[in-house]
Amino acid sequence: MRYMPLLRASSRLLARLRSFDIYALRGTPPENHRGMRAFWFDSLLASMSDAFWANYSSLYVLSLGGTRTQVGWMSSASSFAGMLMPVPGAALTRRVGQRRQMVVVFSVLFRIMFLLAALAPLVVRRPAVIWVVMAFFVLRAGLLNTFTPAWLSLTRDIVPQEHRGRYFSSRNLMQAITTMLMVPLAGAIIETAGEPVGYQIALGIAFCVGLAASYAFSRIPEQRRSAVRRASVAEQVRSLWQAVTRSRPFLVFILIRILFDLGLMVGGPYFTTFQVEVLQSPASTIGLLVTLRSFTRMIGLRFWGRLLDQRGARWVITAACLFIPALPMVYTVASRPWHIAFVDVPSGFLFAGYELAAFALMLELLEGEDNTQAAAGYMTLSSAVSIAGPLIGGWLISRFGYSGDFVVSGAIRAAAAILFLVTFKPFGTRRVRST
Repeated sequence: MRYMPLLRASSRLLARLRSFDIYALRGTPPENHRGMRAFWFDSLLASMSDAFWANYSSLYVLSLGGTRTQVGWMSSASSFAGMLMPVPGAALTRRVGQRRQMVVVFSVLFRIMFLLAALAPLVVRRPAVIWVVMAFFVLRAGLLNTFTPAWLSLTRDIVPQEHRGRYFSSRNLMQAITTMLMVPLAGAIIETAGEPVGYQIALGIAFCVGLAASYAFSRIPEQRRSAVRRASVAEQVRSLWQAVTRSRPFLVFILIRILFDLGLMVGGPYFTTFQVEVLQSPASTIGLLVTLRSFTRMIGLRFWGRLLDQRGARWVITAACLFIPALPMVYTVASRPWHIAFVDVPSGFLFAGYELAAFALMLELLEGEDNTQAAAGYMTLSSAVSIAGPLIGGWLISRFGYSGDFVVSGAIRAAAAILFLVTFKPFGTRRVRST
């Protein structure tokens, strides 16, 4: 009898765990549950896989004897490959007629690049192995953007629009926690095994966990779309242009978002450089601030996720974007390493809202059978911005210094935020839920 209270307490705990809506399924149609569960597991495993390579690929090249110049070339080539591949990826998806198959096949190929990069030093000698590994990482970027348009299009069908705020905030929070746990683990494995063996082990783990993510995605149900005949390059470009311009709200959204992202890329890549070169920030301080930003981002995901379902994506993205332009200005007056806390604390919170709402709004505006082509158009423009933005920022720094670059970055962000406000007119209205 004395064990009865313990048994009752255990029973209540199990009941609470069963009622905990880990997949954010509550209130969603039953026919969506299988896809939402599979997508949740894909996201979990993909974030675990990314934690073992995303922060360490450049360091792996350096450990093999590569130079920082070569790492820069690899980054630029990866961005260029990412810009080229969405259009043929969308065309292939349209021809095959199955988005899920496209994602699974190319995500497996994408993850095989990790395994090949890990095994390359075993069969290729230095210095040739440096270029071989760099080539695999560049191919990785191209393969990733080949299937991403199909991934975006299918993601739109997985989660009902009125539940995307809660679902994606929960998913993103899970990914953030996973990353915070797995990145230090990957670092510990690399440090224990030594260089370059530690990086090879980490890439092997990324490959294995990534395959599990691809399998989880393969469990998502999908209705087959009708395939189309092979089209010429001119026809593909024309189809892409029609897909992007057919919906005026989508076209306006991606143009304003591209402008906003340009503002981010003009200044963003140089914030850490400014902290090291101008503020003389030690690595420990930078790491502490990054951790602080991660915590405020998790808080922001919960906050903005609820608002997204209540007010809609237009309201959230405009509200977040109106405050973000002030962040680069703090760098222009910062004189101590700890001053950057006034950037990183609100940055994590605000960008959680921006990223969540931008993703949800793009899914909302991707309409019709040609939404894969529309997604490819956005991705091509976005990749072009990721190449041009840092180049513009570097030129501004050489001419006007860091302060000039950060002021321009903030001004571009402010212009885009005002365009969001004027175009969407989101305030003063409450989202009407569909029944």
